[in-house]
Amino acid sequence: MINKTFVHCPGIGPKTEERIKKSGIKSWQECLIKQDDLPFAGNKRQAFLRQIEKSIVALNKHDINYLVSALPTKEHWRILAEYFDKVTFFDIETTGLSSYDSLITVIVCYQAGRLHTFLYQENLDDFLNFVEESSLLVAFNGNSFDVPFIEKSFNIPDIGCPYIDLRWICYHAGYEGGLKSIEKQMHVHRPSRIESIDGFEAVSLFLDWQNGDDEARKKLVAYCQADVLSTYLVAHRLLDELGIQMPVVQQENIFDKITS
Repeated sequence: MINKTFVHCPGIGPKTEERIKKSGIKSWQECLIKQDDLPFAGNKRQAFLRQIEKSIVALNKHDINYLVSALPTKEHWRILAEYFDKVTFFDIETTGLSSYDSLITVIVCYQAGRLHTFLYQENLDDFLNFVEESSLLVAFNGNSFDVPFIEKSFNIPDIGCPYIDLRWICYHAGYEGGLKSIEKQMHVHRPSRIESIDGFEAVSLFLDWQNGDDEARKKLVAYCQADVLSTYLVAHRLLDELGIQMPVVQQENIFDKITS
């Protein structure tokens, strides 16, 4: 799937990509085999082929970081589809929008069918070790919020793992708005006990937790876990709509994984 787009190559836009495919070339490997059939020549062809060769090497080595940086955001669904079984979905809860004066309260990851929860003043630093062992991170609105917030809060130069923002994959597929809005469009339904919680209440739950309310702690964790599981379900359904053969998933079974 990844090797069937060419718009990451210099000078190749959607129209030229269509010309390439109409010439009978459907993949990166075929570009090398059928060089003479490419609908352009000279320096443009040579630059194109150099990029294709780099791309093939990266794909063979599973260099996801290179692929994420090379492919335009509109094509990141291809990477998500290729490595879906290796993805770590994640979400964070904070005490505010600014990483300069706000705290991370909860981080939840969903990887290989298991939830992993990291909590303020308990095991939050363990998240960085977990990321080191991950292949690809996916969050909703991660580019704008989660990733830079984590990097600032932990005082690290980068998160240490390639990541994709599901929000923009959804946008290019015709789904606009926040995660909960897209959930409704896709008929994803959270458990009723946490369905109405939002970011503002999450801050109140954290404050109650710090004042000794263990039920508030559990509810906050459940809310963050639901966000992550919903992100997974949205990604799964989106790829299914794009024609990717996905394993059957029942949302009730997914949300049953919530531990609090």
